[in-house]
Amino acid sequence: MTMTWTDWQAIAVPLVLALGAVTVLLADAFWRTGSKQVRHTVITLVTGAVILFGLAFIAVQRNGLKPAFCRAAVEGPAQCSLVFEPLTVGLWAVLLIGGLGVVGLSAYRLLDADIPVGEYHFLLLSALTGATVLAGARDLATMVIALEVVSLPSFAMVALRRDRRGSEGALKAFLVSVLSTAVMLFGISYLYGVTGSLYLQTIVTRLPGIDPDLRRVAFAAGLFVIVGFGFKIAAVPFHGWLPDTYAGAPVEVAAFLAVVSKSAGVAGLLVLVTFGVAPSGSSLRTVVCILAAVTMTVGNLAALRQVEAVRLLAWSSIGQVGFLLAPLAVGDAQAVVGYLAAYVVVTLGAFGAVAVVQRHRPAGLLTDYRGMVRSEPGLGTALVFFLVILAGLPPGLAGLFTKFAAFQAVLDAHIGWLAVVMAINVMIGLAVYLRWIAELFRLPADDPFSVNIENPAVAVISTCAGAAVVLSILPGALFALVT
Repeated sequence: MTMTWTDWQAIAVPLVLALGAVTVLLADAFWRTGSKQVRHTVITLVTGAVILFGLAFIAVQRNGLKPAFCRAAVEGPAQCSLVFEPLTVGLWAVLLIGGLGVVGLSAYRLLDADIPVGEYHFLLLSALTGATVLAGARDLATMVIALEVVSLPSFAMVALRRDRRGSEGALKAFLVSVLSTAVMLFGISYLYGVTGSLYLQTIVTRLPGIDPDLRRVAFAAGLFVIVGFGFKIAAVPFHGWLPDTYAGAPVEVAAFLAVVSKSAGVAGLLVLVTFGVAPSGSSLRTVVCILAAVTMTVGNLAALRQVEAVRLLAWSSIGQVGFLLAPLAVGDAQAVVGYLAAYVVVTLGAFGAVAVVQRHRPAGLLTDYRGMVRSEPGLGTALVFFLVILAGLPPGLAGLFTKFAAFQAVLDAHIGWLAVVMAINVMIGLAVYLRWIAELFRLPADDPFSVNIENPAVAVISTCAGAAVVLSILPGALFALVT
């Protein structure tokens, strides 16, 4: 019988998140006294406290190496299903910060919407549990299960508003998820048949030594697994579900999909490429390079045509995924996590501004933001700064340095054609974000724009803006997440 062991500190964060999810669901179900506002406040505080525990834990334990669910291997080192290591620390920090920001945005709007508070926070924490497990997973079975734990609650969150657009968006995302999981499992079954293992460390060790006749099978199997992740992160051409899903969801849920769900998919793909099916020199890395080039180009070109803020951010997120895939393809984890951290902070802030505006102007058109820098200088300036960072323009040095790191990773790997495509897409991205920025500075044709911003929204947008300023002054902090 094979001996197994677990360092329980390695699963402390996912475990607490899962327990927190059950707690908020039961609290909401059995809460019979008091007002809805008090219940909402308490459940929101519990959710925030659970996520803060996770952040405190990884801050204290960040230099440790803690494996979980391990067994002694017949050959080589022990095989583990989950590992807490520096890369896991960086990815968990990004995911938890994103989750905490979404909780803050939710405190702003949920009371005004017909959304069940307990179910919402239960689904949010459940998806965050799957995201943290996915970032630390080191075997294919755990990765698939964790990815579904991220995906299914996310789709349910889209449909919580119970209107036609939300239901349609959730259904599209669900059907694509089912297809992507089937494709991924098909690839995993062949990988197991070729290598005899589901552990990434064992797979990457055995792939170079397999029979030459089976190498094409291994390539096809790895390709299917990567395609499955491509559906999840909405890489082109597997992106068709994303714009309608974002537009149909409440803004806070769209922010969750853009920040937490997408980051989880990128984290899983990073682990898969770095530790498993695509070792250095593998043809699969070339496939990821092509995927990156196509994704950033289509995403940015489509964003140029959008007239709604949420749809522009949806297509923009597809373009940003392309930039994330570029350093991911060459296995530069520091560049990926640094870019992901900057993307999470500014995307949260941008969605926070959109949530505020759409409460007053539900159409959500870019023209609704006309003149906001003059009439609402605080909110307007913050939104301009977020868009500047997404574009990679000064003074948004956080975006400039993360894009530079992505370029540097690609150039160090001697993939000049991808660097050229990235440079072209930087120029297209400038046009995307400058269209919106121009509306913010343009003189309004009607009454001056004004909004009432509640305290939670102020806190989230101000925190994101402050963090963006700090990261622009000290961009090295982005890359210190993975040491």
